[in-house]
Amino acid sequence: MTYSIFYSTKALELFCGAVAALALLLAWVVPQAGAHGFRALEKAFAGLSKRTAAAATASALLPMIFRLVLLPWFPIPQPHVHDEFSYLLLGDTLAHGRLANPTPPLWEHFETEYELMTPVYASQYQPAQGVFLAAGELITGVPWWGVWLSCGLMCGAACWALSGIVSRRWALFGAVLMAFQIGVFGFWMNSYFGGAVSAVGGSFVFGSLTRLKRKRSRRTLHAITAGMGLVILLASRPAEALIWMTFTAIWLFRDAPLRRAGIHTTLIVACGVSALGVYNKAITGHAAEMPYSLYRDMYGTPQSYWWQAPVIISRFRTPEVAANYRDQLALWRRRSSIAALWDAEWRRLRDFWRFFIGPFSTPALFLFPMVVRRRKTWPWLGLSAVLVLDHATYHAWYPQQSGGETILITWLLVECWRQLRATSRLRQRGLAATRLLMAGFACALLLLTFAIALQPGARTLGGTAGRVLAAVLTQPGRRAQAIHRLEQIPGGHLVFVERRPGHPWYDEWVFNPADLSGSRIVFARMCSPESDLRLVRALPHRTVWLANPDSDHPLKRMGADASLNSSLAAIYGIGQIAR
Repeated sequence: MTYSIFYSTKALELFCGAVAALALLLAWVVPQAGAHGFRALEKAFAGLSKRTAAAATASALLPMIFRLVLLPWFPIPQPHVHDEFSYLLLGDTLAHGRLANPTPPLWEHFETEYELMTPVYASQYQPAQGVFLAAGELITGVPWWGVWLSCGLMCGAACWALSGIVSRRWALFGAVLMAFQIGVFGFWMNSYFGGAVSAVGGSFVFGSLTRLKRKRSRRTLHAITAGMGLVILLASRPAEALIWMTFTAIWLFRDAPLRRAGIHTTLIVACGVSALGVYNKAITGHAAEMPYSLYRDMYGTPQSYWWQAPVIISRFRTPEVAANYRDQLALWRRRSSIAALWDAEWRRLRDFWRFFIGPFSTPALFLFPMVVRRRKTWPWLGLSAVLVLDHATYHAWYPQQSGGETILITWLLVECWRQLRATSRLRQRGLAATRLLMAGFACALLLLTFAIALQPGARTLGGTAGRVLAAVLTQPGRRAQAIHRLEQIPGGHLVFVERRPGHPWYDEWVFNPADLSGSRIVFARMCSPESDLRLVRALPHRTVWLANPDSDHPLKRMGADASLNSSLAAIYGIGQIAR
């Protein structure tokens, strides 16, 4: 709840921390506070969790309905980060019934981060997130509804998975905790970056493997579900999927009773790998080469793990792409400095805490040593350690990179909450702490919700309230504002984005949908006056604009024919343009 990748605020963290501290104080001083009401709520909660299907359905619907209620004040998000635009291109491509798009004419004008222009025009990413975005676009016309659905499925799948290793009541609790810590106000539900889809895959694998250990289990069904989960992980987070696949193979094939189930899982994974090979071949020309790898070879990003040699690229056509490369190379080079390494790992740990744990679950973590003593946690802790090492040796970390292990994190948190509630040393105070911390969490969510809903001018609030709400009430960027203006003007538009010295590389404007010729608004780079004129002729019957991303009024109409020639000549500082 307290993490949004570029818009987190200290005020929000302090607000939630203060509410959690107050809940702990009340639990210590008056542990019987509200006990009767809490018992009634817990009885209703236990009734809902009696059936796994009902609990999983309720878990899926909870964040989806809550987010729907907020839509009038907390609208459908606009993309901000390069990766989001790449995923949107992927979703739009699939929605058009294609795996890739032909290279557009004069493609140098459209070259941008995390998108291939040759040998085809396509996203660099694996297809899982794009499938949900395509579903949202095809069904409603708005890709975000696919994100909304994936976050609901994540919580439903988590409830099902947890019920294979803890009681249904605690499984439902874990799913609700996930819904409000990660979903609703979280980054995954309010961006196009992904995370929830790979979390579904991880839940399928975790829930299936825990059930396969039972003597009376539908092993064929669970083996197939595990295979499906691994395919989802391969189609979203391939590196982490390989770690999960290795763990699954050891889990299934070391025990003779599970080897037949392992064969079923292997067959499902083989089918998934074949399908992904078709996807890869359509983009890179080789079934074994992912678009991600091809883009990395061409543009040098993302950079390597710290234990690998860096990717070195000497020439770039686009300054913004080159700046992104230099930034990531600098992050990779931090490995040579102990101080820089410590700073990097500390920042990752802080961001991990903010996204997955937060102030309200932190007190339960003090019971983690008691969880570690239990032998059944050891295999999963071993898997978690390998995944942590995978992330700790990479040059950067974002929450979606840990999507596949979200179920492991949630399960360990549930175990800590159980220990906090049950340990005899804390007597009634542990039970009261679990009740009042969750009540404080609910109050914090409701206060945020009411502050947004009851204040029409919430986005312009100042003072403490404004600093707290700034994490969830982000302003649309200038690119989104420019698009909104152009959408009010009839006809098609071609927007040349002017390069200005000192403009930050991460504020990129040149992103486009799959069908360039059919799009009303096309963004393009300025390459040369002659090439710019050829692009205008290649995309006829459009109003031509010049965009300055650093201006409060970024759009300027360039005119047509002679006036367009004059405008371009003035921008490039030449007397005339060769025809």
